[in-house]
Amino acid sequence: MPKKLLMILCLAATIGLGLTGSLLITPAAHAQAASAKVGPKVGKLLQDALDASKNKRNGDALAKLKEADAISGTSKLEQLKIAEMYGYVYLQQRNYPAAAAAYERTLNSGLLTPAQTNDRIKQIAQLSFPKDVKKTVEYTTRWLKATGSKDPDMYAMLGQAYQLGGNDKAAIKATEIAVSNAQAAGKRPDENWLRILLKSYGNLDDTANVSRLTTSLVTLYPTKENWQLMSSALRRQATGDDRVALNVYRLMKELDLMDEPRLFTESAIISMDAGLPGEAVKTMELGAARKVLAVDDSRNQRIMNDARTRLKAQQQNLPKLEQAAAASKQGLAELQLAEVLMSNGETDKAMAAARRAIQEGGLPDPDDAWMLIGRGNVAKKNGAEARKAFAQVKGKDLNSIARLWSIYASKL
Repeated sequence: MPKKLLMILCLAATIGLGLTGSLLITPAAHAQAASAKVGPKVGKLLQDALDASKNKRNGDALAKLKEADAISGTSKLEQLKIAEMYGYVYLQQRNYPAAAAAYERTLNSGLLTPAQTNDRIKQIAQLSFPKDVKKTVEYTTRWLKATGSKDPDMYAMLGQAYQLGGNDKAAIKATEIAVSNAQAAGKRPDENWLRILLKSYGNLDDTANVSRLTTSLVTLYPTKENWQLMSSALRRQATGDDRVALNVYRLMKELDLMDEPRLFTESAIISMDAGLPGEAVKTMELGAARKVLAVDDSRNQRIMNDARTRLKAQQQNLPKLEQAAAASKQGLAELQLAEVLMSNGETDKAMAAARRAIQEGGLPDPDDAWMLIGRGNVAKKNGAEARKAFAQVKGKDLNSIARLWSIYASKL
């Protein structure tokens, strides 16, 4: 909870108890306190403290309260009022731990109603966070048990307090409840809650839940920062299978997540191995434009020269590829043509060829054609059609990366 809002709530609670008006009390304490009043000596010191605090002389206010605190024989009501005023002044100073300690004193007065007691317990929990995580855990747990509340904000605060205290398992349990309760109420889980879960699952080396949480983050909050969190998972997917790697690198380029020279060179080499030198050239040029690749590096120059040589030969051979695709009764030739056209930037022709490939059939796997159609629609900023295409990718090899492409497409 933002501290400004927290302070307003705490002030509201303090003002609600009042300094001169009647105090709501429990039935058991009613007979004792019905005729109780704040004595003139204590009352004057409290008023002086209030006036000083309102004039931003909180040091003077605390001095007055210490005088009041030192008076012997004060009643429970006076002690309660003194503690309340301490809390008020500390809130003006934004000294939240001290305010929490002052409000703890009010719980022992015996003069608060059950409802006031629960409000005060919640207030202490909030004021204790994040500097005193043990007290936060103690009072939040106490409040949740006493009220039976499903308040997702309080469960999330409890989860973060556990995490700050080094208890990742308890942090996960509390924060998952926060997420679940928010969703049950038709609300979107807070981004920070997902980050709490992501960190604790990561600390426990739970890769499955790390993947789930990063996907949830980019789905609900598709910021550049959250896609960067996803980039490590994307890179793991880009190892061992060039077909998957090619699509991973394509998404990383789209999201501007390629931040190391090797990512650009690996992507370019994989593109050339797939028979797509045009894509390789664009990748190397992008790396240079983003100042990630050094253009005067001898290895980079060799890769670029190789890609350009292959691209020139492929462009000369392009009419033959088109003729072969037109003559073939199977979709594979059309798909190969589609990939080449797409790598050369001829998006509309590439998508048309990919659709013909699907219609003709005979493909080892139609997923590649659907991925191309999806990417083509992304290039054309047609998010709805892109998502339809990515939804057709069923194979386990490309399905996860297709889902990520679909998330990206949904924001176009």
